[in-house]
This record gives sequence, C-alpha cells and structure tokens, in this order.
Amino acid sequence: MINSKKYLKEVKVICCFLFLGTQIVLSQTNLEYKSFKGEVVSDSLNLSGIHIVNKNSGAKSITNENGLFTIGVKKNDTIIISSIQIKPHVIVINQKVFDQNKVKVYVEPFVNQLENVVVKPHNLSGNLLNDMKDSGVRNPINFDDVGVPGYKGERAEKIVYKNDTQILINLLLLPIMPLDIEGVYKKLSGYYDNLKKKRMLDKQYVAIVGIMEFYGLVFFMNNYNLEEDEVYEFVLGALENTNIEENFKTSDHGLVLKSFEEYYKSISIEKN
Repeated sequence: MINSKKYLKEVKVICCFLFLGTQIVLSQTNLEYKSFKGEVVSDSLNLSGIHIVNKNSGAKSITNENGLFTIGVKKNDTIIISSIQIKPHVIVINQKVFDQNKVKVYVEPFVNQLENVVVKPHNLSGNLLNDMKDSGVRNPINFDDVGVPGYKGERAEKIVYKNDTQILINLLLLPIMPLDIEGVYKKLSGYYDNLKKKRMLDKQYVAIVGIMEFYGLVFFMNNYNLEEDEVYEFVLGALENTNIEENFKTSDHGLVLKSFEEYYKSISIEKN
C-alpha cells in the first residue's frame, strides 16, 4: 500500500526542483541577451544619427541628440559604430564589456582629404557659417528663438466623437454645445473607426520593427529557420499570441526568447 504522506512529500520535492530548474534556465537565457547601452562621445561632432550595428545578429540602432543608444547583444558579439563624420569604431562584447551597465565610446572625426583647388578673389572669409550670416539670408523665427515651448511633431487628428452616445448628448445640449457637423459625418461614415484601427496598426508596426531591429534579422533567420521576408509575419504572429511586447518593454529578454521559442514550436506543429 502506498504511503500517501511519503508520496506527497516526494512530489513536493520534485516540483521544487522543477521550479528551481526553470528559474535557472530563464535566468541564464535572460543573461544571454541584454540591452546594451552606450554613449558616443566627441568634443566637436554632432552626435545624433550615428549608426550602431550588431555585426553578428544584424540588430540596428542610431544615437539620439546626446549620443546615447541601446542595442541588443550577446557575449562575443561585435558592435560597429559608423557615420560619414567619424572613423569607424568596433566594440567586441567580451565578458567585461557585457557586464557593464553603460559604456562610453570616444570617437574621432573623419577628415576627407580634398585635392587642391584654385580659389578666385572674393570677399568670403572661408568660414561657412559666418559667410552665410553675411549673405543677408535669415532663417524664420520659431518658438525656440524666443524661448517659448512648442510641439515640433506632426499633430494627430482629434477624434471628436468616440461613440454614438456622445453625438446624442451633444444634440440634447444644443444650442449650449455646438454640434460638430464634420465630426458627426466622420463618426457615422466609419471614418473615425478606420482611423482608430489605423493608429492601432501603426502602433503595432512600430513595436514589431523595434523588436526586429533590437534582435536583428540574422537572429530570427538562424534560430527559427526563416527567410528574410518571413521575419515580419513571424514576429507579428508572436506578438498577437503571446506577451512578448510587454516583456520586451521591461527588457525581460529571457521571457521574450522563451515566448518566441514556444510560438515557433506551435506553428511548426501546425505545419506538420
């Protein structure tokens, strides 16, 4: 006869080992891939728009106006930093670099040696900025020039009526609240519904491209047996069926990669 207490105790021990094993695997996977943060530094160069490429995975990023960047890396990856204005710089992600939270990369300007030219007599100083100022051409004044804050991006169209109830309330409050005829038409014709769908798809597109650029096309092609033109659909399907987007936002790469692996297995079973 089976001793129930002894059996339950053994089951609990096995479950504990399985749980700890799972946590160790996830922890190791999470450490394998990380968000590598860096800062490009120079005394004289514009630091925005410098290209950051992971040679191994194909992951891409660019620096912001402060020279900061983030890109996905594993140990032993090679990062190439390049731009037309700097000498190419290479970072090998060894253990020491991988363990750092952030690295500073000092770059040198790239000087393109020009051939000798004949300069005709003129009243130019040779300083391009000063000569432009003396030309009489003036840039239009904007809110930055006078110290007034303002929005520089493209303004999204406002959805006046989100549902039919808002239109009804507006009609009941006439003439206190004027009716937006164009807004009513756009709601009843389905324009606003299509606009909301488009914005949702645009947001989804940004998320997919962000993940593809972070891990790189080569990573998806090598690990999930994909052609280059199949990667987008694969990532889209994974986002729609898992919590990858939320885990990616929190840099929990262990769970992201685990979800990709599970999704890949699920579609492989369906194909077979």
